[in-house]
Amino acid sequence: MVSVADIKKELPAWPDEIIDDWLLYFANEPDCGWPPPDPFDGHRWSGILGGRPISWWKNVTWEKCSVSCNLEHLAPKTREIASNMLDEIMRQTADDVTKRRYQQAFQHILETGGFFRPLVAMETPTELLVLDGNHRVTAFCGLQILPEAWYAKLNKKRPPLQQDAWVGSHTAGELPLS
Repeated sequence: MVSVADIKKELPAWPDEIIDDWLLYFANEPDCGWPPPDPFDGHRWSGILGGRPISWWKNVTWEKCSVSCNLEHLAPKTREIASNMLDEIMRQTADDVTKRRYQQAFQHILETGGFFRPLVAMETPTELLVLDGNHRVTAFCGLQILPEAWYAKLNKKRPPLQQDAWVGSHTAGELPLS
């Protein structure tokens, strides 16, 4: 069983919360393990880490801050994931895991006005690329498209567009490849 401490050996400057929320689950999956192979050679870690090896990620620093999470501010890849997932939810064709994770995030955001855990993301000059939290950001976008009358009927408020996220910055200003 891989622990946060095991991952911190490779990424010592990373906040425990990011490791726990994003990497730990995958590190304990039978087809992933830890550390990721370098080179990836088609390994599942390539998609999780945006095609960048751990040596690249060691040069990413993190700051928890408030970011705009409206659909128009999302990077194309994140926007596509959110749009496709939302379409599957609305057409009722999403698999059970997606439905459950979406619904849990939707309910939490509706009740509290925010994510139960901050997103993990990187910012391009104009957009937000979500690395971990696609179900959460999709539920958030689903709530944003609902009319005010829906909120009034439930005596709830629309969640604010600004939400907490861990935002990463690479020392060379680079972004994940995929």
